Amino acid sequence: MKLNRLEFAVVNNPLRAAAQRWVETPLLLGGRNGLRGEHVLEVGCGRGVGLEILASLGAASAVGFDLDPAMIALARSRVVSGGWGVAAYVGDATAISAPDGSFDAVVEYAILHHIPPWRDALGEIARVLRPGGVFYFEDLLRGFTTAWPVSVLFDHPLQTQFTGEEFRAALEAHDLQVQAWHQLGPWAVIGRAVRR
Repeated sequence: MKLNRLEFAVVNNPLRAAAQRWVETPLLLGGRNGLRGEHVLEVGCGRGVGLEILASLGAASAVGFDLDPAMIALARSRVVSGGWGVAAYVGDATAISAPDGSFDAVVEYAILHHIPPWRDALGEIARVLRPGGVFYFEDLLRGFTTAWPVSVLFDHPLQTQFTGEEFRAALEAHDLQVQAWHQLGPWAVIGRAVRR
């Protein structure tokens, strides 16, 4: 699902990029060299800030995709000008263009709540991870996305929003064993799961 104009503006600003770089990524992945030599996929890469960050953590390769061609155009101009050798393409999280077991790590910065068939996306994430590969996730939960004024200002598919319990159960159902789980009430979750 593409972002509406307001959410596009919210996620494409310097404050969001700073939060992603200095708060979210350290919580998800730890410090420098956290991805040394790994092949990494970012689901819903947006304008490419996450790809820059993943490359800076020592990834051997960083590939990202997004459903929105406008976001991919921004990502390509960002990562090509940075010279990191990363790639971005238009793609769908429910049909990831990659062979089984292609990646050592998959990262998602709060994108699954935008995808009505989010369980299908988790299945695809599990499929493209190698056994022992790690899925690093952070996402917004039903308590946040359905609350006023969020539900009024943003276009989230309200009928398919998930709770922490539902998300955790879906991870386990797709052979993604939870190794770290930090939930902020009914609003958000951050953690990692390993592909069995």
